[in-house]
Amino acid sequence: AEDLIDIRESLSTIVNRSDHLQFFVENYRKLTMLPTPEKQPVNGNQLVKECLAVMTPLLKQEQIEISNKVDLPVLLNVDKKQMEQVIINLITNSIYALKEKEERHIFVTSAIESNRIFITISDTGSGIENEIRDKIFLPFFTTRKDGAGIGLTLSKNIIEAHGGYLSCVSEVGKTQFVIALMM
Repeated sequence: AEDLIDIRESLSTIVNRSDHLQFFVENYRKLTMLPTPEKQPVNGNQLVKECLAVMTPLLKQEQIEISNKVDLPVLLNVDKKQMEQVIINLITNSIYALKEKEERHIFVTSAIESNRIFITISDTGSGIENEIRDKIFLPFFTTRKDGAGIGLTLSKNIIEAHGGYLSCVSEVGKTQFVIALMM
């Protein structure tokens, strides 16, 4: 009977480690096998609106107000599915940043300057601590218990594959992620 208990515990440990390894491998594959963007003209206003529509049930559940002020008079030359992934990743991060906050607001804005299109997603969360700010784009770095640590890395890789950049500006009570794309 004692051996049977030991065997069950050992098998449970093996299954648990296998699940973690499979999770790691799947997420690593997502990072390393990013397909080349299939760019085509996309209405950026509609793109953001569709992403927000996907996120609306979760935003309502979490009682988060969202302000969409995206007003782009030009089409984006992007891979729509990849850009959706980036926007949804950034909004998801904002949702987690607002979990313990009283004021729960996400802002999505746009601007055009110097032949660049900027889409900014900001929230009223706590901001990103200085100690980890340099690590947030590193693969598998996460501060969330259930996080895989690939969302920001994948988002950054997607934007760079489009010839742009993803940056973060954070201060107490506010975090902004800025997507910058060439016109």
